[in-house]
Parts: sequence; C-alpha cells; structure tokens
Amino acid sequence: MLENPIRMTWLLPCLAFSLAAAAQDRDGTRRDFAPLDGGSARMSDARSLDESLADEPMRTDRHRTGDREPPPVRAENSLMITDLRVIEDPVRTDPRQGGRGVWSFRYLIENMAGDRDPSRFVMDWLATWEQDQFFDGLSLDARPRIRELVIDPWLRRSGGRRLDLNLAPFQLLAIVNRMDLREHEGDVVASAGEGRFVFGVLGPDGAPLPPSAGPAPGGFVIILEYGLPASDMGQLQRWADDWARLSGLPLGSPDYRDALERVTRGFTDRGRAPDKPNGSALNQLRTNEISLAAPWELREFVIGASSGLLEPHSVANTPDTVELNGTDELTALINDNADALLDGSFEMDEALFGASSLSGPFSPMDFPDFPSRTFVVNELAPGLLDIPWSAEGIESNDARQAFAVNTCGGCHRTETGTGFVMVGFPAEHELPERLGAPAALAGFLTGIEVPDPVEPGTLRSFDDLERRRIDLQQLLESLRGERPPEGDRRPRRVH
Repeated sequence: MLENPIRMTWLLPCLAFSLAAAAQDRDGTRRDFAPLDGGSARMSDARSLDESLADEPMRTDRHRTGDREPPPVRAENSLMITDLRVIEDPVRTDPRQGGRGVWSFRYLIENMAGDRDPSRFVMDWLATWEQDQFFDGLSLDARPRIRELVIDPWLRRSGGRRLDLNLAPFQLLAIVNRMDLREHEGDVVASAGEGRFVFGVLGPDGAPLPPSAGPAPGGFVIILEYGLPASDMGQLQRWADDWARLSGLPLGSPDYRDALERVTRGFTDRGRAPDKPNGSALNQLRTNEISLAAPWELREFVIGASSGLLEPHSVANTPDTVELNGTDELTALINDNADALLDGSFEMDEALFGASSLSGPFSPMDFPDFPSRTFVVNELAPGLLDIPWSAEGIESNDARQAFAVNTCGGCHRTETGTGFVMVGFPAEHELPERLGAPAALAGFLTGIEVPDPVEPGTLRSFDDLERRRIDLQQLLESLRGERPPEGDRRPRRVH
C-alpha cells in the first residue's frame, strides 16, 4: 500500500459524515421559508387533474399554439427541489391523503407494487438485509440490524401484524430532475433521463436514524430513481419544457406545486411504463447507509421481471472495491482504457459491477490481503482509513480520477470531498415534529474545490447542479432550433 505523505485534514469532515448546510441560496442569501399561502396547500380538483394526466406519456404535441417558451433554468426550481413548501406540503406529502398524497412514500410504493400487496412489497424488500444475498454470481453480506432499527419499530407502531404505510419512517428530502441522463440515437429516444425522490430514514423516536459511527444527522438515505418515459424527440421536449417551466413560477407557491405534481405523476403513477415490471417507470432504488453497519454501503434494487418485487442488483459502474482496489487488475483496467476514460467514452463491462459499493472509512481488516495492496492510504483517525481507487503503476492520475469519480464509492467520498450522502438531513432539524430546514447538499452539487486524494497538489473542482443547469438550458435551446441539434447521447454516468 502507498501512504500519502500529506495528512489530508480536509477529509476529517468526511469522518464526521457532515454535509454543507443547504439553507442558503447559491448567492449566500438566507432563504425565508414562510409559506406563500399562509401554510395551506391549494388543491386542484383531484378528478380533473387525474383526467389531464391520463394520456400524459403519449402526448407529443410540444409545439402547442400559444405556449410560452420556458424561462431560464433555475436549479432550485427545476433540478434539485428542497424547498420546504414542497417537501412539507401538508397534503401531497401526507400518506393519509390517499390519492392526493402524491409525494408520500405510501403513494409511490402503491403505484410501484403492481398487483402485489404494497405492505408485503416493502417488507420483502427490507428483509433482504437480514440474510446474505446471492445473485448473478455475486454475494452480498447481510446487515441484520435492519430488523431492530427499522422493521420491528415500524411493526410495533403498526399494531404488530403488517407494516402500515401511513407510518412509514421515511422523510422526504428532495425531488430531483436528472434529464442529464437522457439517452437517444438520432430522433429515437430510449429515455428522457430520470426523476428521483430522496427520502431519509427515521429512527424509532422519529428523528433521523443515526449512523453506526460519527455524528452525522442521519445515516440512511433511500433514492427512488424513475425513468422519464419517452420514445421520440417530441416527448423528450415535453419533459424538458415541463421541468423548465417550473423555473418561471414562484418556488413553493400553489401554482408551482400544482405544476410539479403534474411532472412527477408523469413518471410515478401506475402504468407509466407498461413494458416494465409492474408497469412502473422505476429504473432502480438505491440506498446509502452506515446505520446498520460500517463502512458506508450503497445497494441497488430493481423490480424483478418474474417476481414483481424489489430484488438486489449489481451496482452500476462500480466494481467491488475489496476485490479490485489496489490490485494489478485495476492498474491494467485504467491504463488499457485511459483514452476512453479521459474523453468520457469509457463503458465499464457489466461483469465488473459489484454486489454493493463499500466506501469507507475502512480498516485494514476490511481487506484480507491488506499488506499486499498497492492503493493509497490516507489516515482519517487511528484505525480509520480513506482508500481511494488507486494502485501502483497507474500511468495517468487524470484517468484514475475519471474512473473513480464515476463509481459510487468514488463520487460519494473523497474524490469529491463528500461524506457519502449527496442529499441528507439538515444538521439543524426539528424532527420528529417537522423537518424545519431544507436538506443539506454536498459540495459536489453546490460547488467545491478539493485536493485529489492521490495527488493532493492537484485541486479538483465540482459544481454539478450548475453542470446540470447548463445541460438542460442547452437542450432547450437545441430543441427550439437556437443551437445545432444535440448529437447522439448515451450517458456513461449514474450519479
């Protein structure tokens, strides 16, 4: 192993798993979260809204007479929505509102489960942590504390027989637009990207479930990642316009929430993807946690084609770090693909994907042959190590960084200066009564400059929300003919 000669004190916030507070606008101005309408949510007629959404995925008439062009894209309106007037909407986030609680975990699960019992659907998913899992030639170690920390407390509150989805211990943190993940070849569109819901897991006391180590305000996050259904450029433009038009409405206003509901129900409602399991547009569900055990682990689940249940799946673009990091195989993989890594065309063989992504902090005991590994080791504290993707003989550190930052473990850790969670509970919250402050966003999203974990003299800059904002703005301009048409696009990033 290679010990970095510079003690990386900038990594200590990662040890504490802290996140930058997100209660400020990008210009540093403190935002006033008083509801625009005195705290009540104005409800559109539910039946008319349902009728207007009934044929949403099939409509392609984007050049509608009289439509105004979308306004300039604002990230907080159209890309990363954490405003409390949305996240704590008293109707849409309330599972007891039934079909009107469209941003509640209950509503999303009921529309995802197909003809399966939604409560059983969730229980079967949570139970996958209780035993080792084996799939596609991979093995995934159990984290059985899911029973005492999540399942049993929820069952007790539910009366002991079945999980009451009205009492789901999941707090909505953000609604996210990932149209930058769109895919098309010419005018044939495979996907318009993704729409995501981010939830934080609550403990038995209604406060964020704490990490097993470190003082972070929450150690378990769930992300529901839906495809935005589209098959042609007209449907792609519809999604782009509808997300962008949110930027022309007062953030958090009744009109804004009505418009956002129309967008989200276009990908969350039952039957939005008839050719996918359960007719759900869900691409995958991911979890980031250190509450059940250490180190931080990201798991990925998909709806099984045969079972119709959430099943463990290999983690996209992320090899098993315990098997590959610090080995000659990693050196060869990066050196042999350096040009493709540097120009962004590298596509990892799915055979390399791991069962999960372990991301540290590590101890020497996590690697059975630790002394023979040639990775860089950065000490965070006695016995706790940061180990970035690295190995002796890698010829280009830029290629190494390009490889690492597109893995889950690299992007969610020291390559970007992140404590693993990109969207998390705010440090100052008011739970169990209410969230009380918007979700904390990692510097990778809002803008940060960090030393390279292998070559600390090299600074890496990230501002991913700005990258996504520019991407959506340029897409809109391209679709309106204000710039050359966008070429074939196949996303090679998953974060």
